[in-house]
Amino acid sequence: MRRCDKLVHWISLQKHLFFVFAFLFVVPNFVLFFTESLPITVGVASILLPLAFWMGLLLLTRKPGIVVWCFLPKVILDGGQLVLLYVFGQSVIAVDMFLNLTSSDASEASELLGNLILIISCVFFLYTLPTLWLAFRSIRSKKVLSASFRKKWAKISLLMFITGVVFCFLSPLQDYRFSLKDDIYPANALYNLYFAINKAEKNANYSKTSANFKFDATKPVQAEGRREIYILVVGETSRAMEWSLYGYDRETTPYMEKLAGLAHFTDVVTQSNNTHKSVPIILSAASAEDYGVIYSGKSIVTAFKEAGFHTLVIANQKLTTSMIGAFYREADTFIDMSQFKAGSYLTSLHDGAILPYLQKELDKSKGNVFVVLHTYGSHFNYHERYPKEFSIYNPDQVEGIRASHKKILRNAYDNSIRYTDYVLNGIVEILGKTNACASMMYLSDHGEDIFDDSRNRYLHASLIPTYYQLHIPLLIWFSPEYREVYQEKYQTVMAHQSIPVSTNTVFHTMLDIAGVRTSVADSTLAVSNHAYIIRDRMYLGDHDDPIPFWKVGLKKADFIMMDKWNIAYDKD
Repeated sequence: MRRCDKLVHWISLQKHLFFVFAFLFVVPNFVLFFTESLPITVGVASILLPLAFWMGLLLLTRKPGIVVWCFLPKVILDGGQLVLLYVFGQSVIAVDMFLNLTSSDASEASELLGNLILIISCVFFLYTLPTLWLAFRSIRSKKVLSASFRKKWAKISLLMFITGVVFCFLSPLQDYRFSLKDDIYPANALYNLYFAINKAEKNANYSKTSANFKFDATKPVQAEGRREIYILVVGETSRAMEWSLYGYDRETTPYMEKLAGLAHFTDVVTQSNNTHKSVPIILSAASAEDYGVIYSGKSIVTAFKEAGFHTLVIANQKLTTSMIGAFYREADTFIDMSQFKAGSYLTSLHDGAILPYLQKELDKSKGNVFVVLHTYGSHFNYHERYPKEFSIYNPDQVEGIRASHKKILRNAYDNSIRYTDYVLNGIVEILGKTNACASMMYLSDHGEDIFDDSRNRYLHASLIPTYYQLHIPLLIWFSPEYREVYQEKYQTVMAHQSIPVSTNTVFHTMLDIAGVRTSVADSTLAVSNHAYIIRDRMYLGDHDDPIPFWKVGLKKADFIMMDKWNIAYDKD
């Protein structure tokens, strides 16, 4: 009881609360000091500069709790930063994380938040709430900071700030270029928020900035006497290492393994671990090297439409608020399945529900057709991605995201891959019945971490990706009719299955397979073309800058896995 009384008396003094608030304001900085790969000079500056800054602000009033409440958004931001550090193990709140708040639907958000409720509660009750409660006590207290105390610590905070600046200037000695917007929290998080707002505005203005764009696309050669159907299936959160087609020890892709006319590319990496960036790269001529063209050009849907194809998009994800949705609305027919009732507003339909709509639309059109199918794939919660009859590996249902649940999570994830295999086979069967000259391409937008190594990383969309988020499956199936009519294209694809590929090849490959010609298409990026050129593969950084994918901050464990799966990268 005496200890409790002493503690209450201790925190009743404003000078003690001043130090408590100063420390609480830099808790994220201390954590980032140990998680980020910064030179020691920059690491020290990343603590000294914000600590001095907040100390100076807290001294502006005689009751420092007033400053804390004035900076309530900062307290909330700190809580979010701590949650993300728990989830990803490193990195400041990224641009993509802010954008994900606007591009995720209620179902997706509820699944994630529901499984993070424990850590969110811990941060709230152990950090956010105590900070605000102590600030309230500071304001209510009759005691104030003395003038001498404020003057003394103002001088000390100024000295600390100057010392921090000196450390910043020393960073070149360690071959590092210091940047306030990259290296100091919360300046970096606030810059990322600004960047995200600016990017969201560009997304919103897409219809205006691309209004006058034309592919001038044509299809010079037609399969005589046959209609042509080309389908692009955009998967979600599927990693190649979990496909038995690629050598996984569980039988997760029995249909694909027996499918004639199928090519599977073994060395494919995504250019982004975020859906809202990866999928637009898949659907357009944009790439990590030239992402800005996404705002002035149009998507592959329009290219096929200009070439005389009836265009169809069926999406099982709510993507109408992102660039992806803008691309999909370019189609002649857009079926947004996220609007259909699935039993609950917070759940989605299984991907197999796409098949009847695909069949119906193909039956309605007798000419050439181009289709984009956007699936929910293996997005968390994994056990909700497939019907009960696909619950092959058990147990597969668990509440909460914890490393101790890894085996169960992997069971559910593998079941979702098995269901994807079933859905893809269903698409092939529908195409087979048309007797058309047809092809289906499938790939995932990115992979996923599932507590795979000692880092205990989970999910995707982290600022620093891992091997598990980068290595994805890419398949191309050709109907017997296509193999007969366009034999050379088919043989070229089959010969290229082991070459290094990234997601920016999809746009060019789909057009090349279909024989659609446009000046925007690049034959050196089409795996179906003899002109394909192997080049360094780039990753789209958080500020939309291109980075060689092996230089994004991967760790030793990632390189071990890349070597195991024969992923090509510069080892010099």
